[in-house]
Amino acid sequence: MNAVKRYKVLSDLDSADINEMVQAAQALYQESVEEDIPWLLELMRNTSFFVRESAAWPLAKLAGPKYLRELFVAYQLGFDEGHDNDGFTTALIECAHLYPKETAQSLQILVESTDAVLHNHAKWLLEFCEDA
Repeated sequence: MNAVKRYKVLSDLDSADINEMVQAAQALYQESVEEDIPWLLELMRNTSFFVRESAAWPLAKLAGPKYLRELFVAYQLGFDEGHDNDGFTTALIECAHLYPKETAQSLQILVESTDAVLHNHAKWLLEFCEDA
């Protein structure tokens, strides 16, 4: 995604118009490529839960379990802010379904974490990798 498109998507994700927001989230998912991963990781630190949740989908699709730690940090931030994270939850489950073996391996490491949040999220998502 080029810089102009990124600016437009980010602007529309923060729009007051719900249709623009939804279209931007769809564009982010459909048009993001591997070269966008650093930008998607930046979006994981955005102050808007909708931006973080929207970026979780393409990041999970493109990078699989490689950035589960970053995804879990953004995921927890949504909970801390009082959001239900249903879309984010689905993106994480999708990662487990797309990359079951790789996700299970990454989650095994995070389950051993002394960080209770990472441990709990990893233990939960590991349930969706049962076939791995």
